[in-house]
Amino acid sequence: MDQQFIPDIPKIYQYKLERVLGEGGTGKVYLGIDTKRGAAVAVKIFHENFFRNRLHVRDLAKSVAKFKKFKHPRVVQILDFLDGEEGRAMIMEYVDGPNLKWYILNRPWNLQERVAVCIQICEGMQYLHDKGCIHHDFKPANVLFTRTGQVKIADFSLYGSSFLLELVDRNVGEQITPMFVAPEFIRKEKVTAAGDQYSMGITFYMMFAERVPFPVDNLNRLYQCHLNVTPDHPSLVNPKCPTAVGDIVMKMLQKRPENRFLDCDELRIAFTQLGRSRI
Repeated sequence: MDQQFIPDIPKIYQYKLERVLGEGGTGKVYLGIDTKRGAAVAVKIFHENFFRNRLHVRDLAKSVAKFKKFKHPRVVQILDFLDGEEGRAMIMEYVDGPNLKWYILNRPWNLQERVAVCIQICEGMQYLHDKGCIHHDFKPANVLFTRTGQVKIADFSLYGSSFLLELVDRNVGEQITPMFVAPEFIRKEKVTAAGDQYSMGITFYMMFAERVPFPVDNLNRLYQCHLNVTPDHPSLVNPKCPTAVGDIVMKMLQKRPENRFLDCDELRIAFTQLGRSRI
């Protein structure tokens, strides 16, 4: 096994750690085996400095108790939060396929297939929004596939509302990925479900235009693009992208939230109707 995938610890609580799946700003994720049930799970061990105080830990534990009740085929199941001498860890459903980032970079172009992926994402995001949960960090790396090609949305915000997010995590800005951030976040306005839709729009742009909407390498310039620059229409960037598909993406990327789709259901219907008629 490649050195970077070898777990630095063999076990935490009842979970034997098999390999490292990834690492982010909040912690490291492992493939684990539940030794009591024999089932594969994903184990996220939080970085020690992630939690600022006991209140932060308590709020996360309370949120996980709520999120454990979330059950949807398009959303990664949260199973448990452990807080004890061995460390703080979250136990989640293990998804055995690649993520959308890999898909965009490696999967051969198939328009119908890409539209079908977008429809699945809309289903999962609508479920989260209906439950009062805003993702806050939607990006290709947080969309996982099972081996049979089913979409599962991962790493949704564990703080339900943007107000609570600010309250318990003053450094939330450091955890938001700049390429996918909504203009209203930069304007320091209240971020709603429409902010997630903008992040989805950046992702869908990458799926259909096959490049990022704002190819700049300076953070301030990128933020100015989010605020003021309309990206090129995906169909102009990539001739394989039908105008009608590009039109949907461009509506998702409107600078003002009220000019985007009403919700992910309306967005899903737009993609579904495309599939029936114009593509």
